[in-house]
Amino acid sequence: MKLPPATLALLVTLACTAAQARAEGVPLFGQSLDSASVFAQTYATTGANSSVTGDIVSGDVATMGAASLLSGNLLSLGAATIGANAVVRGNMLSGGAATVGANASVTGKVEALGAVTLSASSTTQGAGTLSALPLLAAIPTNVQSNAQQVGAAQAALKNMGQGTALGTTMTLDTTLYPGVFTAANLSTTAGITLTLDGQNRRNQSWVFNIDDYLVTGAATKIVLINADASNSVIWNSGGYTSLGASGEFIGTVLAKDYVSVGAGTSVTGVGSACGGIFSATSYVSTGDGARIGGNGCSGTGSGFDIVDGTAVRSIDIPAVPEPSTYAMLVAGLALLGLMRQRKQARL
Repeated sequence: MKLPPATLALLVTLACTAAQARAEGVPLFGQSLDSASVFAQTYATTGANSSVTGDIVSGDVATMGAASLLSGNLLSLGAATIGANAVVRGNMLSGGAATVGANASVTGKVEALGAVTLSASSTTQGAGTLSALPLLAAIPTNVQSNAQQVGAAQAALKNMGQGTALGTTMTLDTTLYPGVFTAANLSTTAGITLTLDGQNRRNQSWVFNIDDYLVTGAATKIVLINADASNSVIWNSGGYTSLGASGEFIGTVLAKDYVSVGAGTSVTGVGSACGGIFSATSYVSTGDGARIGGNGCSGTGSGFDIVDGTAVRSIDIPAVPEPSTYAMLVAGLALLGLMRQRKQARL
């Protein structure tokens, strides 16, 4: 079978990556994941005065704290609640009840299969309780598909090979150059700085494959230097991820279990990418004042629009890679593993 040029180009890039024993030049997820923000298979909750750029998608209830900000859409299979003075700049769609707190604002529309409650001085383009909504009927399957895609991405990342082994606890300021890194579990002590040095080269990547949990201590900083918007940072946790309070975190987090972000901690992408936190099987929770997708992030939400009371899909929810992208990714990473094995056999 003759491969399409784009697929072949990706496979060649991945093969070169294996030969160079680093993740340079690998478009692991593409632009769709860059515009996503939060995905939880169970519930999603954000703290007071927190902000999220992009969409929040929850397989159960979704809750936004008081005075919190969401630049995109809020979608939940269960009840959805936004606190007093909160702002949603997209639409709010709930498979249960929807509640908009006092003085809160939804720039788009609020639609729900259950009751819709608008508190005093809240504002929205419109609100409705629906007996049926075409998109909602497909949401359970869609959420499950998204969870499976996160899991597939995690497996593909693990297939990139052993890479550089890290200790289970990072106690000192550390600098890492681009590559694939592995650890049984990984934690940092409070206040340390992990520096990712791109060495002024384009298309550099850091992939952290962690068998179990990823835990950062309070005020841990992860900084990127000598890099540009072509670089990427991906954290692949086979267990849970817990980011301590008042930290600075760079990259996209994929976790099999829950993801917890401490108060005042930021999770940002590289350049205009939003970064993101994704749980394949459990919940996502952010503390007060946490920020997901800041700095150069330009995400404005994705997923669905509501037209004349009908939800119309604009982009798959959430903005995770399309199946074709994953097929290319898995095939490419399989080739990467084969090339690595052949190289090791020659050695």
